[in-house]
Amino acid sequence: MSALFSGCTPKSAQPELGARKVQILTEGKFQFKDLNKNGELDPYEDWRLPMDERIADLVGQMTLEEKVGLMFHPNIAVTESGELKYDLTPEEKEAIRQAEEERYAGPIGPGGQNAGAMAMGQVRRAATAKSYIEEKNFRCILNNGVAAPEKFANWSNGMQEIAEASRLGIPIVFSSDPRHSAKLGGHVRGTQYFSHITNGEGQVGITAGGDPGMMRRFGEIMAEEYRAVGLHMFLGPQIDVITEPRWSRNMGCFSESAELTAEMTAALIEGAQGKRVGPGKILVHLKHWPGSGPHLGGSGRWLVYPGDNQEYHYLPWKTGIEKGALAAMGYYSGTYYDSLNVNYSHHMSTEVLYGQLGFKGAICTDWGVVNNGPLKPSLQGKTTVKDNMEMIINAGVDQMGSETRPELVVELVKEGRVSEERINQAASRILQWHFILGLFENPYVDPAKAAQTLQRPEYEAFGLECQRVSNVLLTNNGTLPAKEGIKLYVEGIDPAVAAPYATVVSSPAEADLVLYRTTSSPDRRGGANASQEVDIDFPAEKLARLKELVSSGKPVVADINPTGSSLVITPELKALPQAILLSFDPTDEAVLDVVFGRHNPKSTLPFEIPSSMDAVRAQKEDVPFDSVDPSFPFGFGLSYQ
Repeated sequence: MSALFSGCTPKSAQPELGARKVQILTEGKFQFKDLNKNGELDPYEDWRLPMDERIADLVGQMTLEEKVGLMFHPNIAVTESGELKYDLTPEEKEAIRQAEEERYAGPIGPGGQNAGAMAMGQVRRAATAKSYIEEKNFRCILNNGVAAPEKFANWSNGMQEIAEASRLGIPIVFSSDPRHSAKLGGHVRGTQYFSHITNGEGQVGITAGGDPGMMRRFGEIMAEEYRAVGLHMFLGPQIDVITEPRWSRNMGCFSESAELTAEMTAALIEGAQGKRVGPGKILVHLKHWPGSGPHLGGSGRWLVYPGDNQEYHYLPWKTGIEKGALAAMGYYSGTYYDSLNVNYSHHMSTEVLYGQLGFKGAICTDWGVVNNGPLKPSLQGKTTVKDNMEMIINAGVDQMGSETRPELVVELVKEGRVSEERINQAASRILQWHFILGLFENPYVDPAKAAQTLQRPEYEAFGLECQRVSNVLLTNNGTLPAKEGIKLYVEGIDPAVAAPYATVVSSPAEADLVLYRTTSSPDRRGGANASQEVDIDFPAEKLARLKELVSSGKPVVADINPTGSSLVITPELKALPQAILLSFDPTDEAVLDVVFGRHNPKSTLPFEIPSSMDAVRAQKEDVPFDSVDPSFPFGFGLSYQ
């Protein structure tokens, strides 16, 4: 284990202890937590020892059920009220028991039948502290809930108290999907209490700015705000390389360049994890192994490498591993090697990620992978959820996202289908997270400090600058920068936000300038399977509206926000407006700052933009920069100076 991390080598400085349900032991001048309540200092409780010794001692004390509990990463969301739900009523338990029987009965059909019979509302109702912490021994939990900082922190502390009171006092690692968007959406919805920094779920906008220091600072702020409320792991960054413009998750990535992706990945990890992960820092969870950019036709089902360029997609992974990433998430896709989903493939997980790339952490499936079943045609419709868990664990994957039935894995061990040695290996890999983060010493946070930490003015100012650089100026015939105070007609922009910049008018005929802000949605027309084409042409209805605005005779600025996939900008679209901005989900204010020259655009494209769907079809899914005659090449961007 690398010495990058605290806990890997012996320590001699007394850490701050947080104990609410256990006694404090004193040995000489040092203090320790009696986590297993036996009145003695066990090696796993001794923060002075190397981490591997502590893990070995703890795993040796754990029951099979406790070790298996670590291999599950389910969801529990804090609510706006901050109320901690400890248990269910008998009636609720019976309803959920019946729903689970329906969900897990029989084999998973080729179309996913039987995989999701239990509605998500029922899944959320089953998520109680008693069931998940005390009964199922879960110690890694995804919390995508939203609450005011103080309530959030109190909720986290309450959950940790229950964990600390358990037999061995193992704390909880709380993970979260991205929370620092300008507007919350996707997996985290509701009031935004965290700083408004990034675009959507990814970092493509900051990457367009070209400054690794900005990415590093983002990682630092994210770590500080996550830890303030009791979060410890960022389910990201998404380090897939954008070589297939049709893939629906491209805008969550960094770049079409593996080298630039690796550089920005390194910077984000340096900010989030620091030189030594501990109090005040978080762990990243790199996704999606093995690099999910090159999907066949952009369909999202099979990874293909027609250009024999698989190694190119490993570059960000190699960098992430060198920088100390200890968590990796496998995607849903099938692989060319054995026609198995990545998480079911021993070759991809064990031989490549652990063997060839030297990964030392734990692999977790993406959410719902178990229920999807293996994609291998000969296995479709012939496996149960229990069979799927067996395949995934024996492939070398340590943890299953969203799953909540550890008893199935216990049965697999007792039936001899999974060895307890393999369970010990998985538990040991996962426990690195808990020890490195310092949670065995102190899992608690200060609610009052949390309220003072989130959305500090300096963080919001930094976030606005990140939003400003998330705009790339593609064309400009001299219309931009616009003069403040002119008459402005807007579509897709909040008129109240535009009012400080110009006099907002109600029709193009009254305007000196028209600003049309739109997205590339619908960005996936087709693509449900490999036989259906994913079309990323600019939507016809939006092109028609742009033509209407141009026909007004007034200068038009088109601000296009790609959503999910990249997009095609045809010569016709390129020539229509007087200026085109490509924006990566920034606020209206940030767009207007560029339009009116308060910010001089210097950002450049982190991927190329093809000129036609024919060019998209002709390119190879795994090869970068191979679109014939692109409308705008990688690295293109205009400026006012």
